[in-house]
Amino acid sequence: CIPEQDGSVFVRDDLDTILQVLPSDLRDPLATHPERANLLEIVMDLGRRPSARFLGVERDEVLREEPITSEDLEAAMDKVGAFGGDNRAGIAGTLHRISAIRNRTGGVVGLTCRVG
Repeated sequence: CIPEQDGSVFVRDDLDTILQVLPSDLRDPLATHPERANLLEIVMDLGRRPSARFLGVERDEVLREEPITSEDLEAAMDKVGAFGGDNRAGIAGTLHRISAIRNRTGGVVGLTCRVG
């Protein structure tokens, strides 16, 4: 929030920060999505179609037909950095958080990017 001269408050949309974590073919449609302001989270599970969840919408929206690959997950994790012991990472200066889902051997098989 940024205070204005007249006493009002300007709320800065930092959604672009979390979108930078995503593959471009997921990022670009979300950046201009008509429900952008209501975006809650993006789900990227290995072998499944990526989806977005919006506030007030019952069903997830599929973002592309091709399933998430291990390369998609690796690229996103490289942009986020280290995950803590609770399998979560944050984006500095925001309330956004990314949760990793791991298989039994510790490999990441999914990421949920929650808008903060």
